[in-house]
Amino acid sequence: MKEKTFHYTNPEMVKYLLGKTPIKGSVLDAGSGENKVWFNNLSGEKYECEIDDGVDFFEWDKKVDWVVGNPPFAGNEVNEKGRHPNLIPKWIEKSSDIAQSGMAFLINHKVFNFLTTARLEKLKGKGFYLTKMIIVADKRWFGRYFYIIFTKEPNNFIEWNTKTY
Repeated sequence: MKEKTFHYTNPEMVKYLLGKTPIKGSVLDAGSGENKVWFNNLSGEKYECEIDDGVDFFEWDKKVDWVVGNPPFAGNEVNEKGRHPNLIPKWIEKSSDIAQSGMAFLINHKVFNFLTTARLEKLKGKGFYLTKMIIVADKRWFGRYFYIIFTKEPNNFIEWNTKTY
């Protein structure tokens, strides 16, 4: 089995993205990683989860104003097909349960398949709307990456139809 190679988020990119995020109040870096680059660039009342440090994000139960970071795309578990299932849908749902004001994540293009109309409806039901998207690139990573910011500010940034044609 091939070893996972981690390319942590570039610190300059993190500073840029956090500067574009309207964080007020408490903030949780939901997967701080070994290098803690997001956590180290947050200010104010800040918390972190990192499963390798014994703090599992999916067991976090404290409400915070914001949840931010670069979530892992797959977990360590293997499904019945021998694959590591994508964690993003579960990650966004958990974040929307504990965040009181906003959520912001750095994702790749594949994640957009998980932003289904049903999931967007569920987020809307919790008061969250996609309010901003910033496109970035890192020469170490394939393709473009998207920093998506959800807040509780209703808008028409993205529209969907739940009807299947």
